[in-house]
Amino acid sequence: MRALLLLGALLAPAVQAATCSAVSGDTRNRLLELYTSEGCSSCPPADRWLSQLPPDSGVVPLAFHVDYWDRLGWRDPYAQAAFSQRQRARNSGPGWVYTPQVMLDGTDFRTWHRGLPARSNSPAQVGLALTLDQTPERVDVQADSRFSAPVAGRDATLYLALVENRLSSKVTAGENAERTLHHDHVVRQLVGPLDPRRALHSFKLLPGWKAANLEVAAFVLDAKGATLQALARPACP
Repeated sequence: MRALLLLGALLAPAVQAATCSAVSGDTRNRLLELYTSEGCSSCPPADRWLSQLPPDSGVVPLAFHVDYWDRLGWRDPYAQAAFSQRQRARNSGPGWVYTPQVMLDGTDFRTWHRGLPARSNSPAQVGLALTLDQTPERVDVQADSRFSAPVAGRDATLYLALVENRLSSKVTAGENAERTLHHDHVVRQLVGPLDPRRALHSFKLLPGWKAANLEVAAFVLDAKGATLQALARPACP
């Protein structure tokens, strides 16, 4: 049944398909990762910066809330131990982690507060397409990648993320006690590595998540963790 729904989304009229699909362009979009926590007093400026990025900045922004600040008395409701582990893995060379940390295409980017570097117009080595099918309980995703050359797809992996915007918390303990914090691009679920040439996944929506504020992001990484292509679009209405 689920396969039929996905097939129906692919064969739907063009007007409908345009509302529930996205295709990357001829240039490469960059992956921007923010590792943050509501328990970290220096993180709110980075959270605001991420929220204010213009949509034409050429990046796919993702906020990963880590859990290692929870010990200070405030449990970040968006934090996951898996995201702390991801940050450590992404920093496997230096061997340390900190917040807020911004990574651009898998590389530590400490000058984020000065703005992003000029948008790259380098040709993309991979084209990425997303097709979504949404019900009140779940978001079904099909992602397809097409590599310009076999070497470009060697050992490449695909990740899919379900992201929520317009979140807020009134913090009552820890370093940000008595502050109301606002967040966008917060990763709710991350799956991967997947086969980039075709992947199907169903994200189950949990109580309290607002479907109108959800996005789906996809990104393809090479064997060294660098971004080959990234793409995001709002979930279907």
